[in-house]
Amino acid sequence: MKEQHSITDYLRYDTNDFLTDEYFQEWVKYEKPDANAFWNEFLRQYPQKEQEVQEAYDLLRRLRFTANPPSPERTRRMWDYIEANTPKQPAARRINLPSKWLLAAASIILIITLGIWQWSRERYTYVTSINSEISHIILPDNSEVTLNANSRLKYARDFGAHNNRELWVQGEAFFSVAPHTGADGQRQSFTVHTNELSVKVTGTAFNVYARHGESRVVLNHGGVTIHFNGGQQPDKILHPGDMLEYNSSQNPVVQKVDTLLFTSWKQKRFLFADTPLKEVARMMEDFYGCRVVFKDTSLTSRRITADMNIPDIDVMETVLSSTLNIDIQKDGNTLILQKKP
Repeated sequence: MKEQHSITDYLRYDTNDFLTDEYFQEWVKYEKPDANAFWNEFLRQYPQKEQEVQEAYDLLRRLRFTANPPSPERTRRMWDYIEANTPKQPAARRINLPSKWLLAAASIILIITLGIWQWSRERYTYVTSINSEISHIILPDNSEVTLNANSRLKYARDFGAHNNRELWVQGEAFFSVAPHTGADGQRQSFTVHTNELSVKVTGTAFNVYARHGESRVVLNHGGVTIHFNGGQQPDKILHPGDMLEYNSSQNPVVQKVDTLLFTSWKQKRFLFADTPLKEVARMMEDFYGCRVVFKDTSLTSRRITADMNIPDIDVMETVLSSTLNIDIQKDGNTLILQKKP
């Protein structure tokens, strides 16, 4: 395994840097548990880097399955062309011909990679929300998307053309899908992708959560079909009031829920109904972009019931401290929860 930098070293990286980092490449290629833990922790601490990481990840995944290395004959011809068109310079050291071929191939692959990345960026529209920000997007087909804080939406600039209504989401978003009929008279499908699954609908309203290696779909009304990436699980059909939860380490679970508990955020409300403090802490991390640490793990099972307009983080700290009679200390971007002495 290639040696990784410390987490803080990657703060200065942009998409190009991630593309060429060997530890990042190994993570995308093999997805080993230690690398997954490292990169998930990096994104948890620095959610502002998610766009660059995701762009590099998506591109390397595509290259992994579609790129073909040049044949030895093609590599030789490429090198002959480069050598014929490069001014002769005194060499500091001799490089044998096979090494030259490898250097030429690597250079050309890098140029192609960066070209594909730039082409990919120009094809898509990206919408990113920051800490504590909820965004409202009207799509070209008049479907509506409400994007929760620290989330990202991607869709093609020609969205809706050629019967193509596809989006990609990281974070959390609520979709209100407008029915749409194509030139052939058929109703166009509408597909939302996460890293773990795809949600396919024709006209409906639903919430998609995709963070921390987990996906959750809550259906308000209409109907959706869930397709699991990799084809290792059969498709699932959801009905109004259903919630599906899934991650790669467990089978999908479908249960009936009060949908308002999972969609109140789009009205800028926190709604808790006997909710464990561990789940409240996760919601705070997702929305405010902070880190919550339990100094006393017994606090994670304490429960809270509340319905409030989403406050700023300082007010939220005060509410939790007074309601649960706990002590909350702030250290930079980290909240430390412990019992009062």
